[in-house]
Amino acid sequence: MAVTHSGQIAVPAGEPDFTAGVRAWLRTAGQWLARRNRTSAAKVAGAPIGHAERVLTTGRDLGDSLVVATSAAVYLQGPSGPGRTWSRLGWEDVDAVLWDDRHQVLAFTGVQPGGWWREERVLASNNSALVEVARERVASTLLASAAVRSGNQAFARVTARRRPGSGKVVWTVVLNGTADLSSAVIRARVEAAILALQADTGIPAAGIIDQAWPSSTARSP
Repeated sequence: MAVTHSGQIAVPAGEPDFTAGVRAWLRTAGQWLARRNRTSAAKVAGAPIGHAERVLTTGRDLGDSLVVATSAAVYLQGPSGPGRTWSRLGWEDVDAVLWDDRHQVLAFTGVQPGGWWREERVLASNNSALVEVARERVASTLLASAAVRSGNQAFARVTARRRPGSGKVVWTVVLNGTADLSSAVIRARVEAAILALQADTGIPAAGIIDQAWPSSTARSP
């Protein structure tokens, strides 16, 4: 039972906890509504966002094109005009997120069968939220990474990343210098490195190596 004193109002002992809980709920609800509104606005603008994706934050470049960061990817809007298009970079395909604070350049880099790629946008304002979200999402995909060595020299790096929202694992093999994956010795060492990472992390081995060689191999610049 609450105890009262003259001129005072009794407050149940549990009231502070209840108030804090309500405030936390309101914050969560507000964040959910904000994400829903951002997602709807991005879809109206034409961003080809997947059904299960949610927009985390957005930005604009100097040409007023949108940069949309979702739970699964970043979408880059092309220049305005007829045939305006969008490009999509899955977070599991991005190796690094780079930010030039002086020139406000946001860059994404990664590897593909043809080699290294780089996509960049000059933002209209200093958008630290977009940079932080992009870096966090890329980091969240990383499962394991290890250098492949011959003696004291590293000639390759193998990396495993999980595609957001799925159990699919993407393996990337980046070769350094003159290393050649067609070499039986080099290929065997890279395979051994992948198997070691699979053993350490519990990543399923079935089919991953066969899928990785033709589509996920690139040579570093």
